[in-house]
Amino acid sequence: MNKNLKTRPPLLSALCLLTFLGNTLGFISYFIASIFFEKTTELIIKYSAWHSAETISPFYFTTLMALFALSLIGAIRMWKLHRDGYFLYLIAQSLILFLPVAWINGQAFSMVNAIFTTIFILGYSLNWRNLK
Repeated sequence: MNKNLKTRPPLLSALCLLTFLGNTLGFISYFIASIFFEKTTELIIKYSAWHSAETISPFYFTTLMALFALSLIGAIRMWKLHRDGYFLYLIAQSLILFLPVAWINGQAFSMVNAIFTTIFILGYSLNWRNLK
């Protein structure tokens, strides 16, 4: 075996696999929400504290869908041990976290999303030296 080839550490593999799963589900969910926008807004109003969905549009969901795709690309790049993937992931996840706040309002901030984003960014940061 060639000593120049790096092997992917188990933590990096686990993070990437979980990211593949989460971002794929996010991408599909926002794709469906953008296509079936009217039904999505009905469900939002019915099952949330919102009384109106005037602040969102199909473009909002499409933007989030694109950000999940960018995050997925970043994870694929990190799977291949490329450092640029870390930056793609970091940018996409930061925008996913703060776009709802900027688009809708401060109440759209998700603490759960912030916690998971922080854990994953820290996990990927621990693997920085394994990326080239």
